[in-house]
Amino acid sequence: MKLSENKLDSILKGRAGIFAIAALFLFRLAFGLCSEFWFEDELQVYLIGLKFYTTGQFPFFGPDVVYTFSQIPGALQGLLVGLPFYLWPVPEAPYILLNILSTAALCFLAYYIGKRIPGLPLWFTWLWVLTCPWVLNYSTHIVNPSYVLPAAIVFFIAFFESIPKLSTGFIKQQYSFLLMGICLLWIFQLHMSWVLLIPFIIYSISVNFNKGFKASLISFAVFLCGCLVGASLLIPTLITYGWKDGLGGTSGNIVLNWANLGQIITVFTRYLSLASFELPRFIGFTNVKRIEFIKEYIWVSPFIIFAGLMGFVQPLWMIIAAFLKNPYPYFKRILLITGSAFIITWLSFLFSVKGPSSHTFYVLFPLIMIYSFYCWKPLLEKKWIKYLAIIFLFSGLVFHITLMRDNYKRKSMYINRQVPLKAIQEKNYHILGERRNFDRNP
Repeated sequence: MKLSENKLDSILKGRAGIFAIAALFLFRLAFGLCSEFWFEDELQVYLIGLKFYTTGQFPFFGPDVVYTFSQIPGALQGLLVGLPFYLWPVPEAPYILLNILSTAALCFLAYYIGKRIPGLPLWFTWLWVLTCPWVLNYSTHIVNPSYVLPAAIVFFIAFFESIPKLSTGFIKQQYSFLLMGICLLWIFQLHMSWVLLIPFIIYSISVNFNKGFKASLISFAVFLCGCLVGASLLIPTLITYGWKDGLGGTSGNIVLNWANLGQIITVFTRYLSLASFELPRFIGFTNVKRIEFIKEYIWVSPFIIFAGLMGFVQPLWMIIAAFLKNPYPYFKRILLITGSAFIITWLSFLFSVKGPSSHTFYVLFPLIMIYSFYCWKPLLEKKWIKYLAIIFLFSGLVFHITLMRDNYKRKSMYINRQVPLKAIQEKNYHILGERRNFDRNP
């Protein structure tokens, strides 16, 4: 009896599959609600939406870029956080919308990976995509990179489907260009990493010139239509403040930073870790903090240590797999694109005021995740690897439940939920906190 096909895969079929996805959604929502709330970045993004709700003033600008005292233009971030309060005026409301968006997008990615790489165990594909550390920690709680993920997933699926030699027919080509345009302007209003998507768009349009000038012109026109749709919440800002002031000072983030050229190894390891079980980052920023965490939860330490070790093995295997013969369709092209994206990311930091933190190129998560499954496919054909994968996923679940418990008592809004609740009820965002003094919203 085959382990994947007859037993574990069955949980993702029919009503059982719907129940499993609903359970994963609730788990992700609970994890997000127990995550960081009071740290400045999270609190400030929450305040953008809360300010919109409590004052009724249109949020012309979104997340702050603290390094240059600038602010990303567009109303998208404020509306994504603020509109849910109109439907249900409780502190948890924005989390529900965020997790609906992110869980739906991750299901879309898992489904697409299954179509692109036939024969993968569904149970591993879906559970890993929806519960790996980066998507749990950066798509379930309120901070602007969390809102990047849904658009990034749709963008990269559309990108692959726009390339004739990579397309699986999953999305019609013209729809692909439309979606890329919408997603680009979605991300433009949330995070500075949108610039990393430009080379993909240029490549996609250029390879389509082989189909003729007219076809390429139509593709470009459809892409621009998508950009116009995505910019619908950006245009009011540009009209009201003009082009110069309407950009919120974000052009100041482009500086020549030669020091970042020496960060190639750092960028490379963090790039691969996006699709790995990167555990140390999320339990503490120093080894002392990490050891304290393990000591505090010593009864689950074997699971934590095992998952952490796998988090080191995964990037190593992704490197090794690049040099091995891979019989699966499109692998060489996927490898080339994934490798090129790394080079572009590394070089982009030459013009960045900030160093190469992982979340600054989190937008590339879908790309590296798709590549990683080409690496896992040959391994997952071995029965003992499937058993090992079950232990790995279970260990990850134990770790995340432990982390959720730890975050709940140390970082979550439930330390003092009455404060955001009172701010919502009295429609006074000042009760929760003050926006940064360079906030450009009225």
